[in-house]
Amino acid sequence: MVRPGNVAASRDSSRRLGARRGPVALLLLAALAPATAVGQRAPQPVFTELFAYDPAVPSQLLAKWLISSQLDSKLQPLRVGVVADPSGKTVGRVTVHEGDGLDNASAAMLQARRYVCDSEGSRAAEMEAEPGGIVPSERAEIQVRSDRATGAGELVKFGQPVWYRFSFKIAGDWPQDLPAAGRTPCRTVIHQIKQDSFKGGNSCNASPFLKIEARPLGKEVRFFAQVAAGAPCAQPPMMMRAQICRRDLPRESWTTVQVRLNPADDASGRVDIWLNGAFCGAYQGPMADRDYGARRNGAPFINAQPRFGIYRDWRAETQTIYFDRIMFWNADPAGNPDWSVSPPPG
Repeated sequence: MVRPGNVAASRDSSRRLGARRGPVALLLLAALAPATAVGQRAPQPVFTELFAYDPAVPSQLLAKWLISSQLDSKLQPLRVGVVADPSGKTVGRVTVHEGDGLDNASAAMLQARRYVCDSEGSRAAEMEAEPGGIVPSERAEIQVRSDRATGAGELVKFGQPVWYRFSFKIAGDWPQDLPAAGRTPCRTVIHQIKQDSFKGGNSCNASPFLKIEARPLGKEVRFFAQVAAGAPCAQPPMMMRAQICRRDLPRESWTTVQVRLNPADDASGRVDIWLNGAFCGAYQGPMADRDYGARRNGAPFINAQPRFGIYRDWRAETQTIYFDRIMFWNADPAGNPDWSVSPPPG
């Protein structure tokens, strides 16, 4: 039998124990709640490239990336690899020399060394106006590996939002073009995503539906993103191109690009871009080719997954670019330390 005095003592003891347990429980809940919230707010990336490879073994890149097939296989390890950055880590390095992956150059052009670009800017417009309209190009790029037959490894898909980021640095070896009257800075694509178009079994030479350029311009580079949509297979082609986030950026300095992309060939398409965390521009509307874009099992798909590197008009000078921290998410990464951006207006 329990005596009344013992019952009261027991109650006092329980109250004191509960008082001690209360703060402990609250501290435990406080410690667990942020971790759970952060976990919910910040999904992990589905693709990460930190370029943490041995510079002496550039082939390690090939586990995740394809190198431009137009580039001679003997040149690939010389043009694409990893190097030590002054920041103390390894980063990706892509270099293009004259003639690398050269496409569309006729024998006459080769003999005359009739470059599209030089220090006075681009001749692409006048060359396109000539009979045949040939504008030779060069490239050295890395492209995310995926299986075109099954879709395995694809990071960008129509109708599915994707968030991604990458950092890049323009080397000092880029030419310092000063375009002459009537000329523009020379085309220099550093990132692109593309759906090829075909009609009657022939390529229609579709433009990337999203590309980012860094064109040489004096001591800086002219940065912008461009969205393309329309009918490249029409005669003549009927295309719409919109530029967003146009900025002049310094060389030898790291810039971080963040993209929120909803690829679609109708009004639901959208692109938002940030530079170094600050909102830089947006596009709303269709992209790619609704009618003749590449298809798999009857459904349109993005057959040219993200590429990074240099795709440029033919010129004599060497150009080098560095990349770091390429990451893709298939859910909103807000709260992730690698996705820190100011919200877009509206």
